[in-house]
Amino acid sequence: MAYNLTDFGGVGDGRAVNTRAFERAVETVSAFADQGGAQLNVPPGRWLTGPFNLTSHMTLFLAEGAEILGITDEKDWPLMPALPSYGYGRERKGPRFCSLIHGQNLKDVVITGHNGSINGQGEVWWLKHRRRMLKNTRPPLVQLMWSKDIVITNITLRNSPFWHFHPYDCTNVTVSDVTILAPISGAPNTDGIDPDSCEDVLIENCYISVGDDAIAIKSGWDQYGIAYGRPSSNILIRNVTVRSLVSAGISIGSEMSGGVANVTVKNVRIWDSRRGVRIKTAIGRGGYIRNISYSNITFDNVRAAIVIKVDYNEHADDGYDRNAFPDITGISFKKIHGWGVRVPVRAHGSNYIPIKDITFQDMSVGISYKKKHIFQCSYIEGRVIGSVFPKPCENLDVYDEQGQLLKSGAVLNSTEVDYDI
Repeated sequence: MAYNLTDFGGVGDGRAVNTRAFERAVETVSAFADQGGAQLNVPPGRWLTGPFNLTSHMTLFLAEGAEILGITDEKDWPLMPALPSYGYGRERKGPRFCSLIHGQNLKDVVITGHNGSINGQGEVWWLKHRRRMLKNTRPPLVQLMWSKDIVITNITLRNSPFWHFHPYDCTNVTVSDVTILAPISGAPNTDGIDPDSCEDVLIENCYISVGDDAIAIKSGWDQYGIAYGRPSSNILIRNVTVRSLVSAGISIGSEMSGGVANVTVKNVRIWDSRRGVRIKTAIGRGGYIRNISYSNITFDNVRAAIVIKVDYNEHADDGYDRNAFPDITGISFKKIHGWGVRVPVRAHGSNYIPIKDITFQDMSVGISYKKKHIFQCSYIEGRVIGSVFPKPCENLDVYDEQGQLLKSGAVLNSTEVDYDI
């Protein structure tokens, strides 16, 4: 069964408010759950709306030329309780603004179309955030919580007030052929896709250019994430092109207190970015980052290609456990190439958070910075296999292509740092 938004009084002139039309449409669709669900079509036009909820067994279909627009007055955005694994909204204590398109405890939800778009009109939110005019955390564009069997495909997300797509504690999530756009500067915290305490996630064939991390894998913040205890695991990211002038193309953390494991990142191009791939954590996070594989990654004009940082000391509050040390182990980089890179690797563990079992294999990165120590390491243990350029740090064991040990790594737990990245 399929319905059009106009069946429920929707007006796509960019001025009429369609919140009630969306609510009536979703209520009608929900009646078909036992019959396999139904589809809501959003025709060509500009459909201004406040936040609304989806329902299970629903397809939201955006036609070519259809644009859902988030209303800009914060009074029209309901408040929600803080995420349990974060302790509070994320930017502010207390409740947080609801996402524009929202859902909880859902099953079998599809958001698709002929490349229609969902536009958060975030400019007003970004300005208020910079001026510290907001008392609550800004809203994501699309947030689905405690849900499973989610598909988002063939649409454009743009100009979210905060993170663009935030699946939270979800299972079996697919994001395919999606474009996500926000200004590359002046649009704070506009992450593209943030799987958060999610399992079985596929992100593929996407183009993301935003004002923060293009993709960031998370699992809760400090003591709240440890108590919630829900890891992000079994995540595949492939065939994507990303850009982040402010932050990183693909990040893990910094909120990873529930753990992150079994992540595969392959066939990725990262261009015109401050950082390429980044792992970030700190004392107090606890949890683990393990079994992470990067392969066939291309960096094009990236300031720092590979970054592992363990002193990302942004905390929810002072109640975090000073003895909660995250475990970082089993990180591999293979077929890593690029040009115009200032620092190819900066992997700094610490005495409390060493980086263990890291591998670099088949790496050739053209550099734009000629000083020594461009391959920077400390408190790190692992290996180099075969050809790696530029010259890797002395901390790592060196093997030939046949797996024969050529040279054991030195114990070097400090290195000259040429500049701040």
